[in-house]
Amino acid sequence: MEDNTFRKQDRIKLRGYIADISDGTYEYDAIVEDVSLEGLCLTDVSNKFTVEKKIYTAVITGGPDADSYKLQVQPRWVRRHGDFIEVGFTIIRSPTKWKRFIRELVPKKGTVNMDEEWERFSNLSIW
Repeated sequence: MEDNTFRKQDRIKLRGYIADISDGTYEYDAIVEDVSLEGLCLTDVSNKFTVEKKIYTAVITGGPDADSYKLQVQPRWVRRHGDFIEVGFTIIRSPTKWKRFIRELVPKKGTVNMDEEWERFSNLSIW
């Protein structure tokens, strides 16, 4: 179970975004619940999705312009809800346009505890 006391970053709720999550063989639909600089939470994932400590591809789509973003993610935690699961992922790789999108959502530089996050985030590798 997730313990928010160890969370490094606040999550920002997203509405109207969906995800296709794939292990390279199977693909599953999900709803994007929230995001942060380095992670995201997907809900309503089929419980047939096998959560392993490996890298998955997630294609996030939605918003007013129906943009799509291809991310490489790795599971950190899972919660079971009957026929569905909720999974928290760490983002391993993401395109520049995803990083710009997230920067528009998160608190601006200069707010409490955000200076170090911006410094670290701006040095991440991009495709």
